Amino acid sequence: MQLRGLVAAVVLSTAVLVAAHGDTDPLNSELQWGTYRPNLYFGTRPRLPNSLLSGLMWFGLDDQRNWQKIRHSCELGDNLSEYGYSRHNGRDFGEQTMRDNDQGVEIKSTFIKVPGQLGGSWAVRFTGRTLNEGTQGVSLVYYLGLEGNGTLSTSVKDDVAMVRGRAPDLGKFRIRIVPAHSN
Repeated sequence: MQLRGLVAAVVLSTAVLVAAHGDTDPLNSELQWGTYRPNLYFGTRPRLPNSLLSGLMWFGLDDQRNWQKIRHSCELGDNLSEYGYSRHNGRDFGEQTMRDNDQGVEIKSTFIKVPGQLGGSWAVRFTGRTLNEGTQGVSLVYYLGLEGNGTLSTSVKDDVAMVRGRAPDLGKFRIRIVPAHSN
């Protein structure tokens, strides 16, 4: 059984970021967004305090108590046989496989960043498959949040979820969550 793919793309308002930081150093811009959430199986954030962050969680659907075994932070007791980046250049690309035999799933994440002013845009894609024929599936939870002050609003049109927001240091941002064509 294939899991539904998920693609999320973030586009930032660059004009607000210039005004907030006054820093147009290309190196800082290239490193503004990344997979800067250690101890999580997957997470993204900018190098700004109290800002937007995202992450992935999952749990199996075979047992109604599996939500109590939700996977989010890297825990030894999760018994994942594989996780971590197999390829990551520390700048604009990362690929990993998370193999969870207990929940009966293998999830792959691909992170890619498109260069642009003040951090550019980034996208992440999750794909997966069940490991056993009897596995009913897995619930993937891709979340977005603000650590500090700011606003978030959501809308859905033509199967595309849109999250718009603003954070003091980040400025305006827009996130699109697009189902994969194979869904």
